[in-house]
Amino acid sequence: LGLLVGGGVMGGLLGLDIYLLTTLLSLLSVLLIYVLRTGLDRESWISLGWQWKGFEKDFFAGLLMALAMLGTGTCILAFSKNIGWMEVKWTGESFFLSMGLVIMVAIYEELAFRGYIMGNLMKSVPPAAALLISALIFAIFHGSNPNNSWLALVNVFLAGVLLGMNYLFTRNLWFAIGLHFCWNFVQGPVLGYEVSGLSLPSILTQIQNGRELLTGGRFGFEGSILDTILSLIAIAIVYFIYKTRKNPAA
Repeated sequence: LGLLVGGGVMGGLLGLDIYLLTTLLSLLSVLLIYVLRTGLDRESWISLGWQWKGFEKDFFAGLLMALAMLGTGTCILAFSKNIGWMEVKWTGESFFLSMGLVIMVAIYEELAFRGYIMGNLMKSVPPAAALLISALIFAIFHGSNPNNSWLALVNVFLAGVLLGMNYLFTRNLWFAIGLHFCWNFVQGPVLGYEVSGLSLPSILTQIQNGRELLTGGRFGFEGSILDTILSLIAIAIVYFIYKTRKNPAA
């Protein structure tokens, strides 16, 4: 799942303060989407998928799914000695700054890619097509992130599908926000992987001993074949859960 908006833009601006830059881009993105939604689309802000009441469980389900996927993949890599950790280091300022950063990214990326792009596509094309197109745009948008690979792009596309599955059935963003936030936060600031090719201060300092195909290399776990497998399993689980509950939103 991509940490920063506009891989190409971010790739050229990494010399700037990443936290300040992310805050600025978050505010500008939210403002732009608000203007487009209320001015151009003539629809309410809440219609993007912000309703919390009744969707609290979806948010926590997203958190748990991210934990389950990363936990499973990391345990496999650790027990097979493909990764390990050198030290544990706690810096409160870096920890909470990183938490704030990934919260902002989760909110404005889900707002943009699922709430606005996918939501509008669903008005003119079949829901499944809207899901796939928005996931493709999501992958292309992160295509210039550092240390990228074809497998990483495939995994980002699958992440876009997984993040959009709940929206396909509910038109609500909270599952995707929970999953996106927890995935980035646990992957980077906790477990010490790179996050979509970018390095953040982390509690655990990770070392990688195995092949990049398994560990994800310098792109992070999202560059791993394990992520591909786990993403496909997660997509299937979410699809079958919601398919038994209701039909996709028209």
